Amino acid sequence: MEIFDAVKQKVEEILENAENLTGIGENDLQILKEKKDTLISWGDELMDSFYKTLLSYPKTAKVFEKVPVERVKAKNKKWYEEVVSGNLDKNFYEFQFLVGLIHIYYGIDNNIMIFMAQHLKSNFLNKAAETFEPEEAIKVFKAFSKIVDFLIALTVEGYIFTLREALMDIAGYTSGLVDTMMNMKLEEIYKILKEELPERN
Repeated sequence: MEIFDAVKQKVEEILENAENLTGIGENDLQILKEKKDTLISWGDELMDSFYKTLLSYPKTAKVFEKVPVERVKAKNKKWYEEVVSGNLDKNFYEFQFLVGLIHIYYGIDNNIMIFMAQHLKSNFLNKAAETFEPEEAIKVFKAFSKIVDFLIALTVEGYIFTLREALMDIAGYTSGLVDTMMNMKLEEIYKILKEELPERN
């Protein structure tokens, strides 16, 4: 299977999982669309807080030794505006899947990306609570949260997908062999941890 066909297939699989497990759908995009002008107006404030946090932590501040923070900030603001516009399609999702490549290149671990997504969602919730009536604020936040969680899942899967593809390409391994090697190593790690870690009641 060609690599981009594999990406498309994986994105479809993740979207199907999201639809069935979180109920994400067109209704969520419509909720964001209806409020998009207000939501877009929060962009600068949300991005300022986002990058202030990243720059105040030495581990994440190091990333901006390689790339200008204002350029990344502008790209992330554009991403936010696209998300809250509610005009997302398969092309956007497939691109999001490939964002994992960028994170690998700049040494950004998945846990940092997930924590920063939580930071963004928390600030978004604060703005929603300040702006809308409680019921409306919850509805808008839930729609935004589901979309962001889905996009983060795509990026994490893209990260893992890319590492597997690199391993198969560079080492000449097949997908089945990679899975077998992973399972063998996981069993080894599990046995060690089971012996070393205390039992939990």
